[in-house]
Amino acid sequence: MFRAAEIFAFALAIEKNGRDFYLAMSAAAEEEAVKKLFNRLAAEEEQHIQDFKKLGEQAAVYDPPETYPGEYEAYMQALIASSVFSKELKPEELTRAIKTDHEALNLALSLEKDAILFFSGLANLISSTEVALVQELLRQERRHLYELQGAIATLGYSNVIKY
Repeated sequence: MFRAAEIFAFALAIEKNGRDFYLAMSAAAEEEAVKKLFNRLAAEEEQHIQDFKKLGEQAAVYDPPETYPGEYEAYMQALIASSVFSKELKPEELTRAIKTDHEALNLALSLEKDAILFFSGLANLISSTEVALVQELLRQERRHLYELQGAIATLGYSNVIKY
């Protein structure tokens, strides 16, 4: 059976990693506009942490409709295993590894895409009374994605970095 508490714990880890990532990238950013963007995104991730703590406290056991037993649990486990967030982000290591604002913005895009994918799956695993908050968080994560993409375009970077 699916355990909502485990998913909410992972959601909290996603948001904490996001906050820590944005704070580290802000400190290392060269462009003032990128610093400001990363600081604001860090503050929003902090609010998401508080939101998920509340949601986790209210979460009830919920069995989502599935086409076969364990379908959604398997899906969420696959997302967790393949996510950038499945590994603990170490801000000090990231600031050494990421050399430019462009690289930081591209990694941020990747992290936000993983978060959106995860939270989209989460919306299918919780009761209808909890969906509204997750939908709002999804809306905010999508806005983060648009803002990061906008920063990349405004600064004249291409969207893809080839390693």
